[in-house]
Amino acid sequence: MKRGVTLPLAILAVAIASPARASFHLMQIEQVIGSVNGHAGSQAIQLRMRALGENFVSFGRLRAWDAAGANPVVIMDPTTDVANGAAGSRVLFATSTFANTFGPTPDFIITNPIPASYLAAGSLTWEDNGGSIYWRLSWGGAGYPGPGTGTIPNDPDGNFNPPCPSGLPTSGNQALLFTGPASATSTDNATDYQLTTGDPVFINNAGQSAVTTSVGGGEPTAHGVQLGPPAPNPARRVVSYSVMLPRAMHVRVALFDLAGRQVRTLVDEDRPAGLQQFRWDSAREGALSGGVYSLRLEAGGVRQARRFVLIR
Repeated sequence: MKRGVTLPLAILAVAIASPARASFHLMQIEQVIGSVNGHAGSQAIQLRMRALGENFVSFGRLRAWDAAGANPVVIMDPTTDVANGAAGSRVLFATSTFANTFGPTPDFIITNPIPASYLAAGSLTWEDNGGSIYWRLSWGGAGYPGPGTGTIPNDPDGNFNPPCPSGLPTSGNQALLFTGPASATSTDNATDYQLTTGDPVFINNAGQSAVTTSVGGGEPTAHGVQLGPPAPNPARRVVSYSVMLPRAMHVRVALFDLAGRQVRTLVDEDRPAGLQQFRWDSAREGALSGGVYSLRLEAGGVRQARRFVLIR
């Protein structure tokens, strides 16, 4: 009698647990920016959860395809999940150039961006590691004759075509944006997406947001002075960070411990306009103990701080 009860209960438990572990497929590719001011290395991809509990993104991956829908490139294959699984929550993938310039801190850093040759016409898919496509965004209009196929959880007929009429812009700061609500399924890419008309806003899983802006040419810029996030975080020895300057000015960056005591002056000099990259080796000038530290920036009357953890 006990065996007859126990076995169905065990089967029921597996049936309940399995979907929870596989909850990553009810997801939109909400927004994509392929280039800022012509810099194809400055990219961001924002996903949005259509339902509760879709935060097990380690079971999914992003791949880009060329104008024929061939030659797939893995853009990101997450090995961890995100914490916030509320319906409508975002997952932000971005290159370090994009993150250091604009923020917010991405949930995942893209080290293999969409190839520049795919920006005029191509496709981006959110899929499982077996290749089942749950959401597809294609662009380039007639320049993309490739497939629009996918599975039906997010598109009732399993066809995301026709593609967006435009490509991913290679100048300025426009992104392709899904215009429907978080709960919406796909109709087709041409209907569902449009180019942003204002400055795009990108949001990470913690709900932090940043506005992506650009100016006439050269390096992508953000509004005012910006201190980029320290990386890696936690760090064992070397910490990299960036400072964005809208014009030439004096820059001071100092390191403070958790008690608010200054322990190092890292930068104290005049710097030109644009994105400034810095690297600090914690073993120089005497090693510091492990703990929480803060980078503090003063430039052009602006003060900003970023925390990081040093591991010993």
